[in-house]
Amino acid sequence: MKKTLFILTALSIISCKSLPEEAAKNSEVTLHQQWKGSYSLSHDFGKLDENAEMTLDYALTITKDSCTFGGLGYKTFFTDVCSITGNEQQIIVRYIQEIEGNPMTNHSPIDTLAVVFRRNGKYFLQSKIVPNKHWQYNTPIPVKKKS
Repeated sequence: MKKTLFILTALSIISCKSLPEEAAKNSEVTLHQQWKGSYSLSHDFGKLDENAEMTLDYALTITKDSCTFGGLGYKTFFTDVCSITGNEQQIIVRYIQEIEGNPMTNHSPIDTLAVVFRRNGKYFLQSKIVPNKHWQYNTPIPVKKKS
């Protein structure tokens, strides 16, 4: 009885360890394929002074096996490598590492860069580091998607 219990316990531990890893790889590939494309948003806040405009551009690019998220414009310059988790309706874009940026203007380290979701066939981004046109953060902002 003890030998059978040990074998069953060992088999269940082995199967629990091996199945999620494979399932996680497959679901990650499927997730990247479902959300594959370039997402962008631009804000024009008008003139800062007679010589300078205040604009902000953000881009999220998801390929079959990679993810980058970046910002460029008024007090903003960064490009991060990221990962995505989620489902068919929404993804969470998580920070992995910065690949370029200016230490004086990039965002502070943050685990979740953004949440991207679909509503009525349109895409939205919500983030603690991306403002809407009224300088409010963590609010849904429509984004353009190119496949």
